[in-house]
Amino acid sequence: MKVLILSGSNHGFDLSAVVIQEFLQAESDMDVSLTEDAEALCCLEGYDVCVFGTGFTRVERHDDGSADRVDDLTPTQERGLFDFVHGGGGLAGVHGTAWWIPSRAVPLLGGHANWHPPGLIFEVEIADDAHPITQGVTPFEVEDEIYMSAYDPAIHILAKATWYKKEHPLAWIQPYGAGRVFYTALGHTADTFQRPMMQRLMVNGIRYVAEHD
Repeated sequence: MKVLILSGSNHGFDLSAVVIQEFLQAESDMDVSLTEDAEALCCLEGYDVCVFGTGFTRVERHDDGSADRVDDLTPTQERGLFDFVHGGGGLAGVHGTAWWIPSRAVPLLGGHANWHPPGLIFEVEIADDAHPITQGVTPFEVEDEIYMSAYDPAIHILAKATWYKKEHPLAWIQPYGAGRVFYTALGHTADTFQRPMMQRLMVNGIRYVAEHD
C-alpha cells in the first residue's frame, strides 16, 4: 500500500512525522512518502492512505501581541483531502488534526477539541480489544495531552483515557463517504510515537483505513 505523510511544523508534527515514517517503512507492505508540501493533497491519486497531523488551522501572531487562528490549508488543498477520503481513500489523523478545526471538517473527523489539561503521564486504555486495529495493542503509558473532545456518538471508540473519573476517547474510526478515517488524539510530541504499542496502533489503523468496503 502507498502511504503519504504530510509533515509540517504546525503542532510540531514535523518531529513526529519522521518517527512515523521510520516505523512504517519497516513494514514490508508499506511504501511510505513524506512531504511538507501541502499541495500534495491536491494529487493524492495513487495513494491508499494520507497521514495528516499538521491540522486545519494554525495560530498567526501579530507584532502587537495579538493572535488569530487562520486556515492552514488553502480551499483547494482542503478539498483535495476531503475528496480523496470521500472517494475511498484512507485518512489517519493525528493529534492536532482535530484541534480548533473549522466546522466543515468535523464530519470528516467525527470530533474535535479546543481544550486540554496540561500534559501529564497517563495510561492509554483499550476500549475495544476485539477490533482489528487494537490487535496486539495492550494498555500503555504515555506523557501526552488528553483532549476534551466533542464527538459524534456514532464514532467507534478504540482507545481512551480516564481523567477525573471521566473517560475521554483517544482513538476512533468512522466512515466518510466510501473511505475510512482513523483518528488518534495522542501525539503531542514525537516521544509518544517511540512507544511500541503506539506504533502498533498506528500501523494497524493505517492498514485498516487502506481497505475498502
